[in-house]
Amino acid sequence: MKRMNKKFTIFSLIISLALTLFAYSVPAQSKKDLKKSKQLVDQGNKLFKKKDYRNAIGKYSEALTVVPTNADALYWRGYSHYNLQENDAAFVNLSNALARGYKPADIYKLRWFLNYERKDLPAALADARMALQAEPTDLAILQAAGGISFELNNYADALEFFSRAAKKDTNNGDFHYSVARAHYALGNTQGEENAAEEALKKRTRFVGESYFLLGDALHKQGKSDQAVEAYRKAIGAKPDIYEIYPSLADVYRSQNRFEDAINVLREGLRVFPNDGNFYTDLSWYYSLSNRNDDAIQAAQAGIKFLPNQYMAYTNLCRAYNDVGKPEMAIAACNNALRLKPDDGETYFYLGRANSLLKRSSEASRHYKRAVAGLLDFTNSNPNSSDGFYLLGNAFFADDQRDRAIEAYSRCLQLNPGFVKAMFNLGVIQALQNNKPAAMEQYNALLRLDADLAEKLRAAIDQQ
Repeated sequence: MKRMNKKFTIFSLIISLALTLFAYSVPAQSKKDLKKSKQLVDQGNKLFKKKDYRNAIGKYSEALTVVPTNADALYWRGYSHYNLQENDAAFVNLSNALARGYKPADIYKLRWFLNYERKDLPAALADARMALQAEPTDLAILQAAGGISFELNNYADALEFFSRAAKKDTNNGDFHYSVARAHYALGNTQGEENAAEEALKKRTRFVGESYFLLGDALHKQGKSDQAVEAYRKAIGAKPDIYEIYPSLADVYRSQNRFEDAINVLREGLRVFPNDGNFYTDLSWYYSLSNRNDDAIQAAQAGIKFLPNQYMAYTNLCRAYNDVGKPEMAIAACNNALRLKPDDGETYFYLGRANSLLKRSSEASRHYKRAVAGLLDFTNSNPNSSDGFYLLGNAFFADDQRDRAIEAYSRCLQLNPGFVKAMFNLGVIQALQNNKPAAMEQYNALLRLDADLAEKLRAAIDQQ
């Protein structure tokens, strides 16, 4: 043990002596190197100011050859690579500069974008947040943080960042547009309306988009005429916004203006000529407008462009029923059910096709499945007037008349102008010998569709 302690003592003395010698030799060398490295950084900065980034990188690299830990050289070399869009090199140098103690805020202001370009959104947002700690009102970073949060589906955070930017620069319409987008994503219709109006007032660059958001908010608040005006202005400003066309068509549908709904979707097809969703919606509106052959053609086009989506097959099934081709309807419905096995609407049309073929037991079985599927649908979509209309049809077909009345009544609460729901409700009320209630539907229908009203009056008089 004593011998080992002696060796350890000798070794410790050697290390101590070496460290002492290093302490005397390095500072003198480092001081000289630090000065030279700084001079090279200064030379690089002069080139940087002239936007001669490539030669600036050369000077910063020389500085780092002399002092590899020079944080200034690492930062400015990273910044030069950043300006040359050499993002990988920029990221490495800026991260190394941060590790060597360079001012964090300056690095975060650049590195958030590099992380964004690398598709590392959480890291990009973290850097943006750090940059905002140093400069809470930096408008560019606030917009960046809001945009990244939006992409991450953190809409509440996005709204906070966008609102801070809009509060800082109240005359920037684009900031108000961003606020409107966040409200739209959060379902805050009044906030969406207010921000969209402010964006337009402050001359945002996103005119079409802002009119779309305004129309959406107005539509959701039941302000249909104002929504139509806003959507029309959106199309005039930017006709390639996809969502405008089905949204405007839906407003027209709620107003019982099926031909206008058809026309706006055909207008959309001139911009998006191969869109299967537009053709699918178009087939539904043709059916509502009793243009059954057109409904068949539109549904077939929807199937052509979207062969793996069920809805066009369902609409084709409905249209075939309406032209008295139940066998073809059954084939279309079966294709729809292959893609969506429990769809209540499809089962309703399948039941109807079997009824047309006098297959009562099969029809009854399908109507019961229609009721189950449409109850699920309306539970998940409590504001769908179409859903409650179809549920009413299914209850009616399944001989559940009281529940059919409830479903049609809910449909008309959501969409007071739904004439086919009025007609069916009046027919059931007449069948139940409730002539006063049936006449209420007749009188309401008379103001909207005189021909359909007269058909209802005939049904009432038969009871």
